[in-house]
Parts: sequence; C-alpha cells; structure tokens
Amino acid sequence: MPLEYPNEPERNTDGLIIRKDKPFNAEPQVNLLVQNYVTPDPLFFHRNHGPIPDIDVETHCIEIKGQLAKPLELTLKDLRTSFNKHSVMATLQVRCWCAGNRRDGLNKVKKTNGVVWGPGAIGNAVYTGCWLRDVLNAAGVTSCPNEIVKLHAAFESVEQCEESRNYGSSIPLEKAILVSHALTFDRDEFGDVLLAYEMNGKPLTRDHGYPVRVVVPGYIGARSVKYLKRIIIQDHESDAYFQQRDYKILPFNVDCEEKACKVWDNFPAIGEYNVQSYVCEPADGLACKSGLCQVRGYALSGGGRSIQRVDVSADDGKTWITADLYQPCSGGARTWAWCLWTAQLHATNKRIMSRAVDSAGNIQQEYPVWNYRGVMNNSWRTVEESPSHL
Repeated sequence: MPLEYPNEPERNTDGLIIRKDKPFNAEPQVNLLVQNYVTPDPLFFHRNHGPIPDIDVETHCIEIKGQLAKPLELTLKDLRTSFNKHSVMATLQVRCWCAGNRRDGLNKVKKTNGVVWGPGAIGNAVYTGCWLRDVLNAAGVTSCPNEIVKLHAAFESVEQCEESRNYGSSIPLEKAILVSHALTFDRDEFGDVLLAYEMNGKPLTRDHGYPVRVVVPGYIGARSVKYLKRIIIQDHESDAYFQQRDYKILPFNVDCEEKACKVWDNFPAIGEYNVQSYVCEPADGLACKSGLCQVRGYALSGGGRSIQRVDVSADDGKTWITADLYQPCSGGARTWAWCLWTAQLHATNKRIMSRAVDSAGNIQQEYPVWNYRGVMNNSWRTVEESPSHL
C-alpha cells in the first residue's frame, strides 16, 4: 500500500538539489556547502525514507529494554533534566548519510540501487543532548568488557518507510558506551554516542529527527537513527531491513536484487566510513579560467581519524600540490568533524582532482569500485577518466 504524505513540514529549498520529492530527499549545491564550517540548517541535506512523523513531544517516550537490569521509559523532559547535557561536532553523510554520498559517480559506471546522490549529501553540525552511555548506565547495562563485546545496541524509529517497515539499525555496544577509554579523558574527544535533541543550538527540526535522534560520530549516518522510539540491548545486530539488507558492500558480480538476496547475510554491515575528499569549487572540479585558480573542497575520515593531508592536481595526477587545511575542532589524532581545504594552482584543460590522507595513513583510491548499493565511493578520479572495465 503506497505511503501517504499528509503533514510534511514547510521547507525552504533555496540552494538545494531535490533528488526525490516523496519521500523528500535533497542536498545542497556543493559551492554553497563549503562556505561554512558548521553547515547552516537550510543547507543541511535531507534524507528521508517515508513521511515525516508528526510526534507529540508531551507524550512521546523512548523505551530502553533488553539485556539490562532496569528497563526505562524516558521522555524528552527526562533526557533534559535527568542527564548531563553535552555537545559534539560531527559530520554526517547521507544515510545513505553515510555511505551513499557521491553515489552518482558509481551510477555512471553502472546503474546502482538507491537515490542517486551527488557530493553534497554531507553536513557538519553541532549536536547537543545526553550521552547514550549515561542512559544505558542508568538502565543497568553491565560494565563487564567480556559481556559488552557480545552485545549490540539496536535503535528503532517512529519513521515509517517506503519498504513498509519502520527504520532501524544498530551498533556494537562497546561503541555505544566506549568501555576502552578512561573516564578521566574529555569525553567529547572520544566521540561518545549522543541522544541528541538539539542541532546547531536549536531543537531538531522535523526533517532532522525531532524530538530525539541518535548521533554516532565516525560511523555512517545510517546508524544515526532519527525519530528515536526504542533502544534494545541484545546479543545480535538489529534485524531491521536497513541493517541486514542495505548499506553493505557487495561483490562486483552482484548486479540485481535477485543476486543480492542470496548473499546479503555473507557480508558485514558498514560501520565506520572511509577517507574522502571532494573538489567543490570550481564545481565538480571542472577546469576554471586560465591563470591562477582558487580551489576549495572538503575532506573527512571515519572512526575518529583526522585528515592529515589533501593533495590537489590539475594535470591528471602528474603533479600535486598540498592544500591548506581548516579543521579547528580536531584534537590530537582524533576528530569527528570534517576538514575544509583550499589551494591555489594554475588551471589547465584537465579536471581538478583531490585526494586525502588520514591519520592512519589511509588514502583515497584512484578509481571508483562499483557495488550494487552504490555505497562508499571515495575515488579521486571521475568515471569519465576511469578504465572502461570498472
């Protein structure tokens, strides 16, 4: 039965590229995206799987249950008043926050399955709420490391999706409560998972998860569940479609749903995202006017790995210059926000390209590697420049 969209929020679509009308999916023009280190709300991408829920915050409760000592039901007021307030700056990529950013590049190699996102399905924001670890501690989650590594935190959403099911996902419990880090450290630095009720100093909008959403720094956005209604501590990953049948990198020979259905269970769900950069000005790296050219873009990596270097080339990768980096929130070797970069080079008739290196030495791959779901594209060449067999 088709979903109905009776109560969508009003939206300012100036500067947005609409990828789908129902459900509403849109991303900003990339030249606008890199003008601000913290992405303004109107330019933050929209990723929805169905109608936007209209939630009554006075009656909405979040249930915490499963393998814990004291099951809880918490309102937004409870989260605000019973737990310390914290903020974290984090970059999310389209859910395909996550993994589907730049899907258009893979779609040019061969048709993929999913909304065809460009490079603007990404945003950097300050999220405010309470640490998930504090909520789980209040619910009596075990602190025994041997038990924690066997468990998962599954998140369920109010959002009804086109696939006739509610959105859901999960992360390992050890990521949810970060048992490996001493409490004497600044918790923000280690990217604790947040139950967020504010974004950039204001209550979440309905498009971005009101009244409460999960924010998992360093992980693909598919794990940062919006419109949160339930957290379940269990001994297996979420059974949700979006954990088990989506956001996985399948082999190249899997090129249709029939083949995908036979192998989904053989491959792990994506967690941390990979190292990434993109040329945003000039648009899509297209050669600018002759002479000295100002080039701007973004770079990021998952798992708390900071960007160490961005190389930029205007001569098909024969020579490279090192870009100037702007990432004020990085601390030591860990960061959860993106890096903006600039470079000046002499334009040629070639497409301008960038490649990033993170603090673990990971570097962007040269050519796109196609996969059926069109996820995790981090190549620095475009498909037009790729070998024909890819």
